Amino acid sequence: MISIIICSRTPEISDSLKANISTTIGTTYEIITIDNSGNKYSISEAYNIGVEQSKYPLLCFMHDDIEYHTLNWGHNVTTHFADEQTGAIGIAGTPYAAYMPGSWWGTGLVNQFILPSDSDQPGVIQVSELVNNKNEVLLLDGVWMCIRRSLFEKISFDTVNYAGFHFYDVDTCMQINQLNYKLYSVFDILLRHFTIGRMDKSWCENALVFNNKWKNVLPASVIQLNRNEQRNAELKTLKEFAYNLIYNNYPHRAVYRLAISKLLGFKKIFHYKSPLYLAKYLYKWLVKYP
Repeated sequence: MISIIICSRTPEISDSLKANISTTIGTTYEIITIDNSGNKYSISEAYNIGVEQSKYPLLCFMHDDIEYHTLNWGHNVTTHFADEQTGAIGIAGTPYAAYMPGSWWGTGLVNQFILPSDSDQPGVIQVSELVNNKNEVLLLDGVWMCIRRSLFEKISFDTVNYAGFHFYDVDTCMQINQLNYKLYSVFDILLRHFTIGRMDKSWCENALVFNNKWKNVLPASVIQLNRNEQRNAELKTLKEFAYNLIYNNYPHRAVYRLAISKLLGFKKIFHYKSPLYLAKYLYKWLVKYP
């Protein structure tokens, strides 16, 4: 039995989405639509309202622009949660949360099973071999994720630190991890996502909020990485984030000052690439953008 919670950009979700859920889920369910057509709520606020209204033990948080392609996917969800240590599942995620601010996928360590909007071929990415159609992860993408309802006695979507529609998902995953529950990216539930999220200024701001909130536990991992693999993951994340800050018109000097401080703050970062990165950021900070 699943409670589906949707923060909707329209007063009601489309009839086609309702029909798609009805014909594919294969189990008892309810749909809780939070009308956010007037942009009244952040997604965290909307989802907390949905949790309060829900009645079933498994909660499915999903965007309003997806389409299911797996029959009886509700049965698959229930099967994954048969393990009492499973706290959450999704269809995209990473086993490594970086020390550097940035996207969850910036490390390149991605597990994903999804139909892109412009293709009929699933985008399948695996960090390691699957076990029971899933890989353990640390963070999940909020396009679609299911969470055990009982966990909301101890967690909630953070409405204090995050505004808008970004980083609510990975923050909630970190809360679940702190309770010692496991999270998985699953490969037996296929859906199509029709839009791509924007890494706008609000996204950048929430990335910094997330990084500061969880600084005492980052980096975190559920896989074994050697020192070189970890450093590469961190540098990839930082490089992508610095680019996104500049793309969103953050002052260049401030961006490179942040990058240098993060490089110097991560004790394991110095290897053959690090001096080059540090020299590049120092040059841009001190010379190119004085």
